[in-house]
Amino acid sequence: MSTPEGSSSREITLAIKLDPARHAQLTWIAELRGTTLKAESFKAVDAYIEAAKQDPELIAKATAAREEIERQARERQEAIANLFTAPTPPPPIQEDETESGESEAKGTRRSTGRRGPQASE
Repeated sequence: MSTPEGSSSREITLAIKLDPARHAQLTWIAELRGTTLKAESFKAVDAYIEAAKQDPELIAKATAAREEIERQARERQEAIANLFTAPTPPPPIQEDETESGESEAKGTRRSTGRRGPQASE
């Protein structure tokens, strides 16, 4: 992601490839306006960004992303707070299946040491 406007004093170089027709059109626009290709490119990018700010679908996605970021931040804050305040819960009790006989009750078969056709040979 890029940094918000004014938060950094350096510029990032963005190289793009234009087909000759677009390049010629942009060059003529800049020449007729008495500006540079760079200035015209900035105007185009700024107009695109302003249009995106009005796009309802993009606004909805940005709102959902912000809510997810805030939800994750709350979870992390709670985890850190609980790290130092809440007692650690005991581990869950696990019964050994072989001792309780659950494996036999579930219908599993015990091995008899035979391996199919090879056992009869």
